[in-house]
Amino acid sequence: MAYLKELKVTFTRKRVDDDLLNKPVESPGQVFALFKDMQDETKEKVFVLHLNPQLEILSWELAAIGTGTQTLMDPAEIYRNAILARASSLIVVHNHPSGTCKPSQADIAIAARLVEVGKLLGVPLQDFIIIGDGAYGSFREDGRF
Repeated sequence: MAYLKELKVTFTRKRVDDDLLNKPVESPGQVFALFKDMQDETKEKVFVLHLNPQLEILSWELAAIGTGTQTLMDPAEIYRNAILARASSLIVVHNHPSGTCKPSQADIAIAARLVEVGKLLGVPLQDFIIIGDGAYGSFREDGRF
């Protein structure tokens, strides 16, 4: 007898300041306010925010955990749950334990791949944000896309 796998998607809740939700994400500063605790992490972590058409946060997920200097971001993994959450667009947020917000060559390369995949799927990448010590870097603000 063969078995068919059933996909079950479950969501957990995270308490955040009411002022940060139920309104469009208009700036990377809003995202930084939600995820500023990432600056204290000793390993790189990647979070993905799933947005509705009004740019409000539908859900978020921890998409990857790496080492102190790198993490693997696979576009298929990043977009899989975004599609399941019926996201219209997404924002990728990750930290640099070194404290710098300057993007690495790997950051630039993966952001470019995510932009291309987003165009193909019709789920655009709104921003790619790097969190460092008390600051952030935004590809959108820097004019990288």
